[in-house]
Amino acid sequence: MNRLIIIGNGFDLAHGLKTSYHDFILDYLKERLLLALDDLRQNNKSPHNRFYYSKDELIELKIEFFYPKESYLPIFEKIEKVSELNDLYKKLGIEVIYHFEMLKKGVEKLTEYNWVDFELEYFDELLKIKAKKVNEESRIKTLNSNFEIFKSKLEIYLSKQEDSFYHNFDREMLVDCFSEKILSRDVDIMSIADESPKRILFLNFNYTNTLEPYIRDCNQMGIQTEINHIHGALRYDVGKPIFGFGDEIDKRYSEFENEGNTELFKHIKTFEYLKTNNYSNLTRFLAIEQFQVQIYGHSCGLSDRTMLKEIFEHSNCLSIKIFYHEKEKGINDYTEKTYEIYRHFTDKNTMRNKVVNEKYCRAMPQPIMNKDKEIRVK
Repeated sequence: MNRLIIIGNGFDLAHGLKTSYHDFILDYLKERLLLALDDLRQNNKSPHNRFYYSKDELIELKIEFFYPKESYLPIFEKIEKVSELNDLYKKLGIEVIYHFEMLKKGVEKLTEYNWVDFELEYFDELLKIKAKKVNEESRIKTLNSNFEIFKSKLEIYLSKQEDSFYHNFDREMLVDCFSEKILSRDVDIMSIADESPKRILFLNFNYTNTLEPYIRDCNQMGIQTEINHIHGALRYDVGKPIFGFGDEIDKRYSEFENEGNTELFKHIKTFEYLKTNNYSNLTRFLAIEQFQVQIYGHSCGLSDRTMLKEIFEHSNCLSIKIFYHEKEKGINDYTEKTYEIYRHFTDKNTMRNKVVNEKYCRAMPQPIMNKDKEIRVK
């Protein structure tokens, strides 16, 4: 039997990379303010002018008064939340004007937003534009253009995160999980003997290279191990990063198919998958032999339902094992994960038979910093 390991953003977060939606937005808004204050100082803008405007493609800062940048640098270094940054904006007399409505909503709902929510918001925006039927083609083009700009800024941010990252972590606990035996108690669909996986495929939804040392570790143990960068990577050698909507099962999506406007499909994941052989390689893996799924740090949200449904409902998928996030002692997100997985099944009874119950699941081990090593992956 083989093993398919699904890797999501929680895996990178556990390794210290600041790759959450909140991390990116905080960095972006900080950078915009610093650039604005730099520009004011270098161009000797008079503080007596009532307003100064600093903008990029997505937002504009309306600055009422000029304050020396240096006096706020210590405060900037301590800010770790967008809410704190917004408070500073108010103190500086700065108004944020959003030219990208999705970004404005994403900031307003920041406490409840993850990347999957932003992707789902994109689809909702398409539906709203279609429903209004006012300048539809032009507005969809503008939405897609802004979404592409947002994606480019995200790639630049993640590249900086990756460039500064050192793989100086003790990987033993996670490698033990990846390579552990597939146990008979974890499979209800049929009777099996406990056995080690013959082959491991990491299905990586991240764009980073955090997984690479783990691939080497597993291969050194004699297990055939490989990685499928299903959503591309920052290096582009396995495909450009894919970011968009991936739930073609949504009943509302079928409305697009009868439309003549191809802009509707610009950020639909299916069409991006066709640009590489990553999805084809996944399909072949699913078909070749029975497998168990392990999940690490992935929300299993609806934005990837087309793919996850194919994996979870596949006749060769015998077991789905969740390595949950333990928020604090006795509190974890196992149940929330099962809610999301449930949505990917048409046959709910099959879902109950495949998902390993919480008693036999455990928290994803958190990598421990090894101060004696400095192993950098290039």
